[in-house]
Amino acid sequence: MRHRFLLALLALALGAAPAFAQAPSRFLAGIWPDELIVFDQETLTWEKIGALRHGAATNQNQSADGRFFTFVTGRMETVEIFDVAEMAVVDDFRLSTDSERVRFMSATPSPDGNRIFVIPIVVELHPDRFVHATPSEIWVYDRTRREVTGRLPLGEASDWRPNIHFSPDGSSVFFVNDDIVELDAETLAEKRRVSLGTPLAPGYGGVRGHSLNVIEPGRLFGTYRTTEPRQGMDLFGVLEIRLPEMTFTHYEVGPGMQMNQFALSPDGKRGYAGLNDAAVLDMETKEVVLRRKGFERGRTNTSMIVSADGQRLFISGVGDTMYVYDAETLEPETEVFAGGDFMIAPREIRYRGE
Repeated sequence: MRHRFLLALLALALGAAPAFAQAPSRFLAGIWPDELIVFDQETLTWEKIGALRHGAATNQNQSADGRFFTFVTGRMETVEIFDVAEMAVVDDFRLSTDSERVRFMSATPSPDGNRIFVIPIVVELHPDRFVHATPSEIWVYDRTRREVTGRLPLGEASDWRPNIHFSPDGSSVFFVNDDIVELDAETLAEKRRVSLGTPLAPGYGGVRGHSLNVIEPGRLFGTYRTTEPRQGMDLFGVLEIRLPEMTFTHYEVGPGMQMNQFALSPDGKRGYAGLNDAAVLDMETKEVVLRRKGFERGRTNTSMIVSADGQRLFISGVGDTMYVYDAETLEPETEVFAGGDFMIAPREIRYRGE
């Protein structure tokens, strides 16, 4: 999903991130056509744990505490809910009827998994034609009532599909595109809004944002590119958004590189930007300590995860192989066959139980 961040130069430099309470040691992924698999990073092995109900997935999201995953399947007409506590798909729903097809661009679960925020594509089925009737809305599906109970107009952002995130306590839902918009999760009334559209200092080019990565509930990181005004040099930087505080910070790091993923070490001291090129960042000094051009050139991977001990990088998401790198040197260590082509990129299993 694309983002157009024209960020304010008022942002402060990022501080060192706090360490996670307990770093994840397992990843959930899926291989073609419908198998779900779990990776153990200590043994470097994959295990098949079941299958999706309606075929290959085209989108996935995770609840704030990591208990629930949602997968868009069934040629984009079905949403399936995976419960980490049971390690199984526990529910699914479909909204298409005889007179219209409803497909989903994304589906995001509330922390309790009872409500799913979906971005729909609607096509009316007439006897002589199909009519594209997609509403500029986000729908809220209630799993208990088995129906759509809320519709949120996107307004001027109707051509954008925002990232949807919940606060860790589930009281607020956030939409992130040109703005950060906070809504009450129950009433859906707008509570706060912060614009990301303020220009940089005069002469700077606009910030060209990439997809944001959820580092922990309420914290999003990403890389961005901008243009230095004096020599027209491309620069890349690091962006952090803290949703509960409704704040964002960013800083430029160095000459432009081809990167659209970001990962953080468990202790918060090292940042990793990739994947076509790669850079290791010292998050305390805000400096690049290692730069690698052509790091994943020739591969189109979409997942980069730091190991629980901070010693390895796991790279995958396309094809049938997970590539393991030394996190300090970015030198390859080994390759792990997943058993088939990834249809769902690996995601950390954060949920630790009640």
